[in-house]
Amino acid sequence: MAVAREHGRAAQARKGEAASDLVGVFRALGDATRLRILDLLKIRGGSCCDLVAPTEPGLCACDVEQAIGLSQAAVSHHLAILRRAGLVVVEKRGRWMYYRRNEAALAAVAREAARVV
Repeated sequence: MAVAREHGRAAQARKGEAASDLVGVFRALGDATRLRILDLLKIRGGSCCDLVAPTEPGLCACDVEQAIGLSQAAVSHHLAILRRAGLVVVEKRGRWMYYRRNEAALAAVAREAARVV
């Protein structure tokens, strides 16, 4: 009986953690600039940098800055929030930071939202 109760508590704790994670993701998605950045990161071959192949989705930070029209600091702030939420992946290439969408995480968020809501 005690084992069943512990298992139930552990399952409830995992559900609480999943809900908390989902809230954090929705906070990251709750900003029009960040939604626009995620949309931009779908672009293939849109980067001005030679370090990004024409067939790769994603952009260098400088491309995002130019497209959004905000300062480097503001764009870095938005990208950091998206990265902490697990929605974008960042990779250093040479001197530049290359960002792309985390498609698996975005699909998981959609599935979890459909399940919870």
